[in-house]
Amino acid sequence: MVSRILWGDIINILECKNMNLVKNNQHILHHISFSVERGDRIGIIGPSGSGKSSLFRLLNLLISPTDGQILYHNKNIQEYAPTELRRSIGYILQKPYLFGTMVEENLLYPYQLLGKKPDYNELGSYLDKVQLPKNIIEKKNTALSGGEQQRVALIRSLLMKPQIILLDEVTAALDETNTLLLEKLIIDEQTLHQATLLFITHNLEQAKRLAQKIMYLEAGHITFLGSVATFFGEKGEQYE
Repeated sequence: MVSRILWGDIINILECKNMNLVKNNQHILHHISFSVERGDRIGIIGPSGSGKSSLFRLLNLLISPTDGQILYHNKNIQEYAPTELRRSIGYILQKPYLFGTMVEENLLYPYQLLGKKPDYNELGSYLDKVQLPKNIIEKKNTALSGGEQQRVALIRSLLMKPQIILLDEVTAALDETNTLLLEKLIIDEQTLHQATLLFITHNLEQAKRLAQKIMYLEAGHITFLGSVATFFGEKGEQYE
């Protein structure tokens, strides 16, 4: 059985302290400082190129900050083994990535990683929630549409029961029906497991539906971090 990062009594599950990211002599993120409470739902918005995806890559240990610190459960994120961290911080991209050849490999992988026997009832329940047939598990990855791949990738991540869920525009290429399906699944899972949700979106209506707080990034700076009501009341009109 693999080890798990435990909740404990920590209120701030995640904290960034004066973090900078410089790449190819370009300052991507400037003096980023913020904290995330357990159970937060934060919508991250801002112009393209403002550093939103780079921030998520930092939080998932795909890249390292030039300086500053990221703390997860009051421990520097660099001190975690990447595989351990990524079991607890799930990261789903706009363009879904399925590994191997078959859908089955992806959907059974979380059970293998956690040292558990596959629970086909649980798996079937997830498939039902996003309106995928149970026999999709027998298909090749290449036989799936982009929307089906995205739903499989999301289920694969949620089966890990992550403490933090990072979503990088995961519904951007989906139609309204599938967007609402995924949103409902995400919020249901986040609520059920008291997880923390950070999501990047250019859809302001989606931000209003899902977020409790808004982080606005512009040119690598956080220019706003506060409640949804405050953001759209004070600044929303200029972004609508």
